Amino acid sequence: MTEKYTTEVSLDFFNGDETDLKDTIEEIRLFAKTYENDKVTVLSVTENESSKGKNYKVLLQHERDTDNLGRKYEYDEEKLFGFFEDEE
Repeated sequence: MTEKYTTEVSLDFFNGDETDLKDTIEEIRLFAKTYENDKVTVLSVTENESSKGKNYKVLLQHERDTDNLGRKYEYDEEKLFGFFEDEE
């Protein structure tokens, strides 16, 4: 069975260029995963001006195959760099 749901993340972004923003959004997408086989897609990024800088609303779509979860991430580093070799 496949579960689908969306989440919204509010991102305050003060310094940096477009590349930094894209990298930050990619990290948000990766950190949104709980299981190895989760699929997280960025649906939209909306910019809102504020007096403190720029604020973005990032809309994410999550898909999880509950019959094939894969390994659960125990550490944030695994979400960015993969599982440690001794855990397979």
